[in-house]
Amino acid sequence: MLLEIDAELKETKIIPPQTINFIGQNEKSLEQCITKLIGDVLFPDLLVFGNERSFQNEPDIFAVNGKGDLIIFELKVDGHYDRGKTLQAMSYAEKYSYWRYNDLNCHFQKCFGGSNNLKDEFIQHYGYPIDESDYNKKQKIIIISHLSSVETTHTVSYWRNRGIDIEEFFYRFYQIDGKLYFELSNELYNPADNRSHCWFNTNARYGGYCYYDMAVNQKVAAYGGRMNLIGNWLNKAYIFLYHNRRGIIGAGKGTSKISETIYQEGNYSDDERNMHLRDFVHGVNLETKELDAVIPAWRIKELLNRDFWFANTVVSLPESDAKILYEECLRIFK
Repeated sequence: MLLEIDAELKETKIIPPQTINFIGQNEKSLEQCITKLIGDVLFPDLLVFGNERSFQNEPDIFAVNGKGDLIIFELKVDGHYDRGKTLQAMSYAEKYSYWRYNDLNCHFQKCFGGSNNLKDEFIQHYGYPIDESDYNKKQKIIIISHLSSVETTHTVSYWRNRGIDIEEFFYRFYQIDGKLYFELSNELYNPADNRSHCWFNTNARYGGYCYYDMAVNQKVAAYGGRMNLIGNWLNKAYIFLYHNRRGIIGAGKGTSKISETIYQEGNYSDDERNMHLRDFVHGVNLETKELDAVIPAWRIKELLNRDFWFANTVVSLPESDAKILYEECLRIFK
């Protein structure tokens, strides 16, 4: 966490942390950035040998420690709502627990063009050899994301308390006076009093009129396996409703009123968790169910001066962007 403080040490201002998307980069860029840092600046005790096949069902980064244990890194650009990142990383640990030295060395040589072998590089890095049978006796999991929900951190703690060697770290980019700064910390710090400004997809792919139900009842909702996206971290946050291929159709501010029900629409039925939104505005015609007003994707990008992966169920926003977008909603949705 970074705070700007005046010369008299009286007034402070939070410098908001950003994801790598803020500077127009993606998860692969994050992997390349952190791979260069790990072993030199970050986790200098580790011998890193990366992952040269990003399209495979493999961890983002491999490493070994001074005992020969396999370290598995899982990177997420955001990760705030992604409880599955923990289970995915644990599944990798189980899958690669069967690798012996020859398997590790084979992958190591693929990453470095076959010029060196893992044993020689291990001696150069740590200054001593270990027996081939000592490699990968244990596995350690390191998850790196921008943020995490309380539920997700509880999941990590649960498995760690049961003997799984797993840790969660958080990366942040800061822009100060035109310069970019990077931070990695195991401190879960969520800016703006733990409020999580974001937009939610309106589930148009499965429930054609979920957006109408949200507008009528002034709520945001998530369904089925995505229900855990709704939680108390949204209280007082700016929440937007995004309808695929149309744009933002409504907005409000999160509250502590969370409910669970069954959503039913024709042949479609699913579990639903929802949150009531205050100061709610929308562009839905409640008589015809038509969208009379929307803020399209091109306008969102123009307002916030950056691109988004619009298909995501949830897209997080820094408070400054959320305020700009909400002001636009107040102007458009009358």
